[in-house]
Amino acid sequence: MTRRLKPWRFGLPRVGTARVTAAALTLALGAGAALSLDTSAHAQPRAGGTPLIGETFTQATAPDFTGVGSACLTGAAAAPAPGPGDHPLGGCPDGTGPVPPADGAPHGYLRLTDASNDQSGAVLYNHALPATQGLDVTFDQWQYGSTTPATPADGISFFLVDGDRALTHPGAFGGSLGYAQKLPDDDPAATFLPGVDGGYLGVGLDVLGNYFGDWEHRGNGCADRSPAGTQFRVPAPGANMVTLRGPGDGTEGYCFLTATTNNFSATGPWPSTLPGRLQGPLTELPAGATPVQAETALEPSRRRVHVQITPAPDPVVDVSVDFNDGTGPHQVLSTPAPQPLPATYKFGLAASTGLFTDVHLIRNVAVSSDQPLPRLDLVKQVRQPLPGDLVAGTRVPYDFVVTNSGGTDLTGLTVDDPKTGPVSCPTTTLAPGETTTCTATYTVTAADVAHGSIENTATASGTSDDQTVTSPPSSEQVPIELPPGVVVEKKAQTPGPYSVGQTVEFSYAVRNTGGTRLTGVRVDDDHITGVTCDATTLAPAGSPDDSTTCHGSYTITAADGTAGFVTNTATASGTSDDRTVTSPPTQQTLPVGAPHLTLKKRVATPGPYAAGDTVRYTYTVTNTGSTDLHDVLVSDDRVTGITCDATTLAPGASTTCQGSYTITKADAEACGKAEGTTKGKGGDGCDCPVTNVAVAAGTDPHGNQVASRPASVTITVGSAPHPRPPHHEPPHKKPSHGKPVHRKPAHQDQHA
Repeated sequence: MTRRLKPWRFGLPRVGTARVTAAALTLALGAGAALSLDTSAHAQPRAGGTPLIGETFTQATAPDFTGVGSACLTGAAAAPAPGPGDHPLGGCPDGTGPVPPADGAPHGYLRLTDASNDQSGAVLYNHALPATQGLDVTFDQWQYGSTTPATPADGISFFLVDGDRALTHPGAFGGSLGYAQKLPDDDPAATFLPGVDGGYLGVGLDVLGNYFGDWEHRGNGCADRSPAGTQFRVPAPGANMVTLRGPGDGTEGYCFLTATTNNFSATGPWPSTLPGRLQGPLTELPAGATPVQAETALEPSRRRVHVQITPAPDPVVDVSVDFNDGTGPHQVLSTPAPQPLPATYKFGLAASTGLFTDVHLIRNVAVSSDQPLPRLDLVKQVRQPLPGDLVAGTRVPYDFVVTNSGGTDLTGLTVDDPKTGPVSCPTTTLAPGETTTCTATYTVTAADVAHGSIENTATASGTSDDQTVTSPPSSEQVPIELPPGVVVEKKAQTPGPYSVGQTVEFSYAVRNTGGTRLTGVRVDDDHITGVTCDATTLAPAGSPDDSTTCHGSYTITAADGTAGFVTNTATASGTSDDRTVTSPPTQQTLPVGAPHLTLKKRVATPGPYAAGDTVRYTYTVTNTGSTDLHDVLVSDDRVTGITCDATTLAPGASTTCQGSYTITKADAEACGKAEGTTKGKGGDGCDCPVTNVAVAAGTDPHGNQVASRPASVTITVGSAPHPRPPHHEPPHKKPSHGKPVHRKPAHQDQHA
């Protein structure tokens, strides 16, 4: 089997177009004629398909199914309510209404809800089943025992999803029956609840009747809407009706297809053509009823539902219901199936209550193919959703759905796919009718990207009755549909600093990011003319020749020097399929000329200075450029913790910064050590120079750092301590030997 992936898999679909839901168009324009409603004939299930699943739900476990919300098994011992979300199926809590007793195996049921308010439950079968030969599904359902008999609860849905998706949650409940999307109460402030992921078909066995209508944004994004429209209606427009909804994903799609009514106009009412009632008559169970007694009492409320989908090329959906009234099954719907058909299916059942209630039970789910499968059947498919755009290096997950359709066990199962390499299977033995999913991962190559798709074929084989059994080949084609695209990265090859009259060489790295070839590749720069490229044709992304380098040069002008910087903006472009493709712009800013910050530094504490003295310094920082500077700071090789009054300076603005330094004994002794004498160790007053060097810096609007020239200041430090504070001493103080001591000034070496 070779198939091309459905376009709507790669994004939210426009579900409801003629391409996706031809059946919806046919039914909307002439629905009455398109339906085949047989309320008298006893439709019988087709014979000859391959059995795939048989789950009675009468026991204490159902390990192949996942429960959601209130779903539980009455065959198991009583257990606390499972709570919201998914969980293994287990026992049920005490229930409201005439629910079967707990611990009832082998006479149990799958209980989706009891008759209490605001319950929602579902079961999900998250294992792919082959769909190539159609599908045949039967199940028994019970809906009965409402505490609001004038307005019973919603209904039960059976739904199919594309088997290449993970089935981890149902859709919205209430009128959407766990399949479709919903904006609760059509309230714009509410959270839009999505439908089931990758939905293909939703069969609504709708007792209350809201699944028929498009109120609450059911069918959002569909071109063709329900006959009942999108308004809220009381009573609900499709009571006791079977309604089909088509493909959808997220909050779009799930379009109305058809229903069991003979009125498809926009004017109601829309009476149901069902020959019986979906809701059963049971209202109570005898007190203390045993599981067997409950089973007997429930029998008149049982309804058997039969859903069939025939294989391509002209698939049809048939729905039959046996109302358990002695007249046998009745075919109630027959309509073209939505196309394209999935290669595999997964499925679920769901029900809920709200203000209105009912008990909802399920039993005896049996699934087979509509037509016989090959003795060993293989369906290969890509697991969705794919990880974004497919480029060289992307890892693509594959599933291989293998079914043993023979009458004996198959051992030594292997799957051979030369392209993906080794395929891993969870089991190598399959019982008759058993299906398993093997997996492999393939890494996309540049050749795949250039080719525009990944194409490969696989076969499965094993041994049965001492004979080798091989499946028919299954092929998959994955289109690689990268949109045309190009990007450019610009870089100055000439190192700075930059000055007026200097020529700067630039390079431009141009890369094709699309899935098609680019011709006529060029680079346009608002400051540079005549940019040349090494190559003007680029292969699709992921190919060896998908990039090139272009070159240009620019001579810095006097105007650039005045501005203090020059900014170049460049774009790359090329032609793909007669359409121009242009890159996002890229910019680079180069600072030009001398620093645009000046720094002046001075000593604020008068001398003389000695070890242990703290000297304060002030720094004046001025923005002498033409643009704002941010994050202004001062760094000093001796002073830490410098603070500035302002850290953002407009052109011409200044700020003052302060810091302090405590003179160390080492500073005072440094000159004596340098001279090789004992001065500086308490001798006769050696004067030692101490120099601090500082730099101011800031950031321009383009993120470039601008720094000042260094500014330094030197003070002289005497080796002997002196009385403090020094500014209280007279200009000339006579020591004991009678000679005056002369104060030496600080030397300020400042650079603008």
